[in-house]
Formats: sequence, C-alpha cells, structure tokens
Amino acid sequence: MFFLGDVLIHTGMWRERRGGDEALDADEVHRMLSGAEPYDDMLRASGQYGPRVSVPDDADEQARLIAFMGRQP
Repeated sequence: MFFLGDVLIHTGMWRERRGGDEALDADEVHRMLSGAEPYDDMLRASGQYGPRVSVPDDADEQARLIAFMGRQP
C-alpha cells in the first residue's frame, strides 16, 4: 500500500507537469487515504511522510490524500 501511494501521487504530479489532467483514480485515492489515515503517527515517525498540510474541511479526497502525504494539493 505504501508504494502504491508513492506511485499514485507521483503519477498525478507528472501528468500535471506535462499539462495533462492531474485527476487520480477516485477509487485508488479513497483506498489509499482510508488505509493510510489510521497509521498517521507511525508514518510520520518513520520519516516516510512530512508534516500534513492543512486543507479546507470540504476538500475532496484527492486533495486530502496529497495533503496527508505532506504535499500541497
């Protein structure tokens, strides 16, 4: 699951930089976010993820996942 998140996020970033649609597969985003959130403290303590970025309460799951991983959505 951890490798999937890395590939998932970097795929969206790569497409965005190439001028494409940065929208990620909604099912994969949901699966990754719901699977990773319970391990928030462990992931941050391991150094795999930086600090969570704040997003509005009504942010979509893709923005919340990107922010969870310490990146600006």
